[in-house]
Amino acid sequence: MACGDFQGLVLKGVTKLNCKELGRGAYGRVYAVKYCGTICAAKEIHSILIEEARDEEMQRTVESFMRECCQCSVLRHPNVIQFLGVCYTYAYGAGRGVQGRMRLPVMIMEMMADSLTSLVDKHEKIPYNLKFSIVYDVSLGLCYLHNHDPPIVHRDLSPNNVLLTAHHVAKISDLGVAKVIKADSRKTMTKAPGTVDFMPPETLDETPVYGPPVDVFAFAGIVLHTFNQQWPYSSKQVQFDPITRKRVALSEVERRQQYLDKMRGGEAEVLRPLVEECLDDDAAMRPNITVVCEKIQVSKDNYMKGLPQDIITLHQQVQQLKSETREQKFEINQLKFEVDQLKKQLSSTRNVRTQQVASQQSNCRTKMMIEAPPLMQALTSGRYHIKWTQLASLPAPGYGVVVTVKEKKVYVVVGTTPVDEAKHQVYAYDINTGHWEQLPPSGHYCGVPHIIGGKLAIIGGRLSSTNERTNKVSTFDETSQTWTSYYPDLLSVRNRPGVVTHLEHVIVAGGAKSHGSTPVIQDDIEVLNWIENSHWRKVSTYLPMPMVHFTPILTDKHLLIVGYNDADNVRNKTVYKIPVDDITRPRDQQQSTDTSTKWIKMTDATHWYTALVPNSSPPVIVGGSDQNGIATSDIKMYDDSSKSWKKVALLTSARSYVAVAAVSNNTIIVIGGLTKGKSIGNAKASSITTVELGQAQITLTN
Repeated sequence: MACGDFQGLVLKGVTKLNCKELGRGAYGRVYAVKYCGTICAAKEIHSILIEEARDEEMQRTVESFMRECCQCSVLRHPNVIQFLGVCYTYAYGAGRGVQGRMRLPVMIMEMMADSLTSLVDKHEKIPYNLKFSIVYDVSLGLCYLHNHDPPIVHRDLSPNNVLLTAHHVAKISDLGVAKVIKADSRKTMTKAPGTVDFMPPETLDETPVYGPPVDVFAFAGIVLHTFNQQWPYSSKQVQFDPITRKRVALSEVERRQQYLDKMRGGEAEVLRPLVEECLDDDAAMRPNITVVCEKIQVSKDNYMKGLPQDIITLHQQVQQLKSETREQKFEINQLKFEVDQLKKQLSSTRNVRTQQVASQQSNCRTKMMIEAPPLMQALTSGRYHIKWTQLASLPAPGYGVVVTVKEKKVYVVVGTTPVDEAKHQVYAYDINTGHWEQLPPSGHYCGVPHIIGGKLAIIGGRLSSTNERTNKVSTFDETSQTWTSYYPDLLSVRNRPGVVTHLEHVIVAGGAKSHGSTPVIQDDIEVLNWIENSHWRKVSTYLPMPMVHFTPILTDKHLLIVGYNDADNVRNKTVYKIPVDDITRPRDQQQSTDTSTKWIKMTDATHWYTALVPNSSPPVIVGGSDQNGIATSDIKMYDDSSKSWKKVALLTSARSYVAVAAVSNNTIIVIGGLTKGKSIGNAKASSITTVELGQAQITLTN
């Protein structure tokens, strides 16, 4: 969206409230407005910058403000101030009269209760858990900005620009001087726009340099301000050495030593080494904001462990109440969903009865679709059988296909193909119409498609522009046909992770990250509560080993994993499971049991490159190949009594490395795959065929 083009962002019915100013800065003032019955904050340009400016100066000021609106409109994160839209007001230029008035944009944002500066000034002693929470929130917001594509540097981060909700959730605001740092652009800019006590040395040169380390330095000042509850004024840049009788330059750590000393011996002691790293004179030596996030979270967890037991118990009770509230919200949404499904089922049943009457009248015996029991019951029942139907051919031949389903739409990401142009494209197949649609590129490939809160998202993968592994979570907007940052990005970069949803939680596990030019396979797990739209959090449970390129499923309240590459890039067919509650419950409620004892190792699958059927209970695997590379068409179910896999049905053809998705409780689809070829690594283009998108349905037999 070009600056000044606010199509779709203009809000109607914004009413200005008669109350005092909420705040003001160098470029604008903030006041309260009402929009759709909600009190919001409005930011507009200072009238003095417009009314007494020449035409070209006024135009530059307005364009700068428009750029801020455009930049804020694409940001979505719980720790960055939420942009709602724009409305318009009018201003008059010097000597122009009524005919010379100019239409000016006003930025509408969520209303915040307080600023960090004001909170510190008003309260003599702020609880340490709140201090940890505030600085952690700020680090998460910075992590989102720095990992944005392209990265965004705030350049004026200070306690004045950290705002708080009524529940003390901290959010970064005032991106008026923030800059997008493009990969091919120089980082030198005009003279420093920030708050001097929070500015590192590289911004004070004749040709100041701005990059993510600038914000990391300012973040250290915010930590000092929050924990000491004092503004961290920097001391003089030089001091007199009585021995050498010369002036000696002070480091940035030495200039703030009095505030660092105040963190010694207390709960804030754990953060002091991190603050000193962030204050390093050399920008290259300051830690990445992602590392800062992780260290603060560890410090916060360690602080909670050191609290008296009665405080911990009260904290756990609060978290339990929050959890129960989330469950109630989910149950309400689930009930609404079930009502919609019953309406659709009623309509479908009426259509089936109409077809049955027509069939009887024509004296044709047909196999009628019924409201079948779940797929797994049908596979073990003698009254039902599996009928395969070819729905369509893939838009491009390939293997490494990843798939997800939303109602009657199947979203497919084609992996490796003999046709370069088709590699890693995103396609949508409409089961009702039988048509394929190619979606616009998401900006990162090798990511995993998944439905989060009814929205299609691509999670992780590699950036198309640089081929670097990424932590992006891109969400597809069906109205505008574009990819947006609706949900927050992951805490860590992940290429080809495992993804699954349980109630309101999205679980992302494993995947590959970069270590120089060498990929490193991960074993950690992140969880997002998409109903609350909160940030991702890492859990204390880890995978049984580092894994990449796998698809976990849920079965009987357990997370199940089969078929993955380990850290040595060796394909494995071991089957593991774990109670999903061990992953989704809040970190402070998880038991301290060692991760290795939580995972249950089941009997190995009979083939490599096999796929799990989502929500199958007991578990069902599809296809695969043996150690000689011979593909199978077997569909096998796990028999818990014999601890073995038993064949229950067959695919239409032998194939391995397929994608499987569940359309309903009696329908699955099997997509793509290799019809021959020993492994992915040595598969030739000639061994890849255009495999149909096949649908298996349960039909009643005579």
